[in-house]
Amino acid sequence: MSLRICVSMVLVLGGAWAGAAHAVSLCPDRPISFAHYEFGLLYSEGYGGIDDDVQKELAKRSGCKFETSLLPRARIWIELERGTVDMAGSGIQTPARDKFAWFAHYVVEDNHVHIGPKVPASVKSMADFIADPNLTVGGVRSYSYSPNYDRHVQTLIDAKRFYSVNDPIMLYRMFDTGRYDIFIASQFLSLHYFRILHLKPPKRIQDWDPDPPTPSGLVVSKKTFTPAQAEGWQRLVTQMLADGTVRKILAKHMGEDLGPRAMYGRP
Repeated sequence: MSLRICVSMVLVLGGAWAGAAHAVSLCPDRPISFAHYEFGLLYSEGYGGIDDDVQKELAKRSGCKFETSLLPRARIWIELERGTVDMAGSGIQTPARDKFAWFAHYVVEDNHVHIGPKVPASVKSMADFIADPNLTVGGVRSYSYSPNYDRHVQTLIDAKRFYSVNDPIMLYRMFDTGRYDIFIASQFLSLHYFRILHLKPPKRIQDWDPDPPTPSGLVVSKKTFTPAQAEGWQRLVTQMLADGTVRKILAKHMGEDLGPRAMYGRP
């Protein structure tokens, strides 16, 4: 068989395989259960948000029907693992979560430490903070920030220096009353809650994480979708990043200056 014929056969077969992969239906035989959680500009009840706009765009591009709900973040992870929730927005990928979900990133969370008035000026890192046994941190159950922050927060949990709260609104209100000394939050939270809750931001907001911002995005349950379908959802998210859709959504909610900085994979 000549080389030209071999190459032609490879191209034909390759095109057929690509076409077959592209033809995989992304829709299950029922509406997709998509769970939102309260998280500032990403999603807030009565406001919508970035994740809400991304979900609606995914519905339009895929042709799938969706049913959305608002659940506590900790419960969403449990339901994704069980397969009783099919998708969620803006989830942070971890090795433990890789066991039951696929991830398609579209934003990055730039987490900073919000520092209360009782923290000495000499405390300039998580290591400094941990070294003072009188200082405490507050956080929402099940939140993951980054490998660096998560490691230090676990140390504080083990030392019983961690106050667990149910949602980010409570996180900000309890910090304002002095219940704990620091909390960690991304730009999606702080830009929203300090404004709508009419709270005065702390004088010190610092980056104590040497790592870059943490990718976050669409979470797809392995109990509901096949690997081929997961690749299809990843492809849709990649298209939305490439054609400027995600950038427009972020600019809508965060402004033309800050919005593009939060886009995953930005130049």
